[in-house]
Parts: sequence; C-alpha cells; structure tokens
Amino acid sequence: MTPFEINSMIENLVNYEDSDITYTLANKYKLSYTKKLKSVQICDIEKDIIHYYGEIDKATLALFNMLHNKSMDI
Repeated sequence: MTPFEINSMIENLVNYEDSDITYTLANKYKLSYTKKLKSVQICDIEKDIIHYYGEIDKATLALFNMLHNKSMDI
C-alpha cells in the first residue's frame, strides 16, 4: 500500500467524521477517525495499542511504516 492510498483512506475517514468507518489492514491494524478527539486512530490489534495522530500526514507516514515494518519516531 502506498502513502497516497493510505492518505486517501484517512481523508475519507475525516470527510465522513459523523459516520463510524473502520478499515482493517493486514488483519493487524485498524484505522479509524474519532471526531471527539479530532484525531486518526491506528490500533495495533496484536499488541492492543492505540496510536492517535492529529495530523493526516503524520498518520499516513506512521501507518505506512507500520505496514512495512519500519521503525518510526513520530
């Protein structure tokens, strides 16, 4: 999955913030948007850890790195 595809998915979540949309990726991550916190949530299903990102670009990069097993400092 490319950063462009990830970014498009996140923008879709933000555009439909009044709806409950969750993407599941590689059966390992859940991607959603919380209107209350105005942030993108990336949940690592295996580790039961939720990461919150207030900026779309940071969420895009973080998810890309997670999917491609790259370390990150975001």
